[in-house]
Amino acid sequence: MDGSLLPDDPATIELAARLQRGELPRVTAPDPLAPGDECHFVSPVRFGRRRADQYGHMVLTSGWLKFRGAVDVSVAWSQVADVQRARREIVVSLRDSRRLLRFSCHSEAEAARGALIAQHLTQSAQPATADSETPFRHAAL
Repeated sequence: MDGSLLPDDPATIELAARLQRGELPRVTAPDPLAPGDECHFVSPVRFGRRRADQYGHMVLTSGWLKFRGAVDVSVAWSQVADVQRARREIVVSLRDSRRLLRFSCHSEAEAARGALIAQHLTQSAQPATADSETPFRHAAL
C-alpha cells in the first residue's frame, strides 16, 4: 500500500497542494451533520473485501469517518491510527485494534483524493507531541 504516490490527475494534485496550505474542501453532506461539523468528502463505496459486502457512501467530516449503507459505521478521527491507499481502496487502521476498514472506490483518483483528506483529518486529530524542533520554555523564578 502506498498512499504517497498520486495518480496523474490534476484534481488530486491540486487537492494535495490545498491540503498542504491547510485548505480543506467543503462538500454537501448527504445527511444533516452535528453543529460545527463540516463535510469534506463524499463517495459511493463498497465497504469490506467480499462480494457480499455493503454498498453505500463514505462521508469524511471534520469530526468523523462515516459509512452510510444498510449498516452505518462512524469512527472519530481520534480513533484512527493510519490511513493508506491501495489502488482503488482506502484502508483505515484503528487505534488499539488489529481491525482494518476497507472502502473500495470507483477509481484510483477518487481513492487518492479520499485518502489524502482522511490522512489530513487523522493527523489534525492527533494530540500534539513534543519533538526535537519544538523549543522548551522554562518559567523563570
